[in-house]
Amino acid sequence: MKVLILFIMISLAVSSYADETTCLEGATKIEEKLECLEGVQSKYLTELQGAKVFEIQIEQPTNHFGREGEKFYQKLILHHKNEAEPMVLQTSGYSIFGISQAAITRLFGANQIQVEHRFFSTSTPDSKDWKYLNIQQSAADFHRIVTVFKKIYKAKWLNTGASKGGMTSIYHRRFYPDDIDVTIADVAPLSFSTRDQRYNIFIESVGSDQYSQCREDLKSLQKDLLIHRDELVPHLGGVYKKLGGPDAAYEHAVMELSFAFWQYGNPKDTLYGCSKIPVNGSIIEKFSYMTAVNDATSYADDGLEKFVSYYFQAATQLGSPDTFTAHLEKYRKYDYDIDQYTPENVSYNYSNAAMLDVEEWVRNEADKVIFVYGEFDPWTAGEFPVSEAGKQVHKFVVAGGNHGAKFNLLNNTDKSQVVALVSKWLEKAPAAEIESQKFKNVFQEETLEDIEFRARKKIKFY
Repeated sequence: MKVLILFIMISLAVSSYADETTCLEGATKIEEKLECLEGVQSKYLTELQGAKVFEIQIEQPTNHFGREGEKFYQKLILHHKNEAEPMVLQTSGYSIFGISQAAITRLFGANQIQVEHRFFSTSTPDSKDWKYLNIQQSAADFHRIVTVFKKIYKAKWLNTGASKGGMTSIYHRRFYPDDIDVTIADVAPLSFSTRDQRYNIFIESVGSDQYSQCREDLKSLQKDLLIHRDELVPHLGGVYKKLGGPDAAYEHAVMELSFAFWQYGNPKDTLYGCSKIPVNGSIIEKFSYMTAVNDATSYADDGLEKFVSYYFQAATQLGSPDTFTAHLEKYRKYDYDIDQYTPENVSYNYSNAAMLDVEEWVRNEADKVIFVYGEFDPWTAGEFPVSEAGKQVHKFVVAGGNHGAKFNLLNNTDKSQVVALVSKWLEKAPAAEIESQKFKNVFQEETLEDIEFRARKKIKFY
């Protein structure tokens, strides 16, 4: 009986593959070809930046490594230009924050697929079985996407993302290295505990002697904000049950103020840079400054619940930074731990084995990978290594850059090197080089990276 069932399953699979192949061979338009793909639903949205844009729902197993089980639909956004062009596989590592093309997509006239990460927004299994939210299941999602869409797009593939999106792109390459030809990972950290001390060390010395007073001013500001908490907490709107009330949430926001300043700010900024820290200002001025840099209301329940999936990943595999609070200990009242942000009534354990494995893979096996970091971004303390095996793994740093660092913000020499490398690896010259002014505009116009940076800045995640 088991043999018969297996024979029937194989027969159905072969028949399905043949039907799909025949359908694709007979289709001429992209709309028709999308209809041929098994487990894929598509809806035309609009035309944007010279591409037809489709919303895609692709069926995924909740558990890729089980014989049967629950399925869910993962949301994608396809930007179709031409089947013969390269494909850029992009993810924020979270939800889809906006529909646009990444800078590298525009530069090379490529197609693009934006991917919503599993367990975020609409791309969530009904069961929400948290044990299936891990980097290997996520990589398998991306592998299935590549496998399905390579039936249409047969040219080179590049994957990319910033921050958690860049990390996700690396995890995909680690488990399925042959899926992708090139990777560009912007501001992607690699942490080894849920209280990784490297970030504290970075915050204590960021900007060297030039910004030593700035670092001290931030500490002074934090102290005053906690000393006067009773005056300020009543001004917070929102519900804060998850962290134990508005006072606890406010304390967390104050503790993370320095990290947020360097992560998303600019020490030379004329509104909120180092010279504008209101060390001698009124307590209301200090509160207003904190609200601009690290708004305590972003710690309210409605904001945290949307990203509880990230906190679960950080608490189980990805790790997270410790926050330097030695100067605040006499003013603190509450615990501060990643476990306070995770799903309620869910059991889990942290292990850094996955991150150590990824680190080892990058050192010895990764190839054709570009990492970009920001000079002042605290997450740079967790930067990925380069190859120790002579492979093509390159690292670039945006001078004065924060967590919005990306290849097109590099100096001209480094930027030209990145473009030359990607052009060689994709076997395609930049489409925009045909006209120098157009090439310049590719980097000046708003890109998908800009949209996602604003979203991450608003929610204070990486």
